Amino acid sequence: MTRRIPRTVALSAILLGLLALDGLLLYKRQSYTEETNRLRSGMTSLERARADAMIAAEADRSDLIVQLMKRQSVGDDALHLAVNSDSSYVALDRGGVRLRVIPATIGPARRVGNTPDTLRIGVPQGLRRVDRVVDSTGTFALPAWVWIDRGLPVPDDRTGQGFISPNAIVTTGGTLIYARPPNGPLADSSYVMPGTVRVSAADLKAIRENITSGMRVYFY
Repeated sequence: MTRRIPRTVALSAILLGLLALDGLLLYKRQSYTEETNRLRSGMTSLERARADAMIAAEADRSDLIVQLMKRQSVGDDALHLAVNSDSSYVALDRGGVRLRVIPATIGPARRVGNTPDTLRIGVPQGLRRVDRVVDSTGTFALPAWVWIDRGLPVPDDRTGQGFISPNAIVTTGGTLIYARPPNGPLADSSYVMPGTVRVSAADLKAIRENITSGMRVYFY
């Protein structure tokens, strides 16, 4: 005979779990605050002022890029793509007319690779252009750090068929707009390659005929 756990016991267990999680988050926050204060205490007043100014300048610069890209995208009368990281979509636009909106998952910013050979990958911002579209074979050379980021051995051949989806868009600077491929390190639905944009295969196929080399892509 299966015994049912009383509701009060189950609720108490959930409440205790939530309280424990809150305690852990508070502890982590306190640790980060103490570490920040420790590092700042070792700086001179001039160094602290410079650090604060750099942080503020970077935030202002990022916000300026976002606003500039939005303005340029709306004023661009040619067919183009607009990638909105905050709202997680890719739009096919012509001027102020929105032709298609595609839900997207934006790859996170992350430091990748193995120490000391590491690389900081950020969320793309700014103006890029379409460099090429991956053909139906899905053959594309992924960087070695993708396998490292997944905890997988790096193969000798990183251009294996199916490692990237057909119709994936490669922009100048190497930023990818892709769908989940059938093989390779990007086949896991829970993983999105840092610094890239993942959409559905159906959406990529639907806009394929509109994508041309040199087309502008606004990331903001």
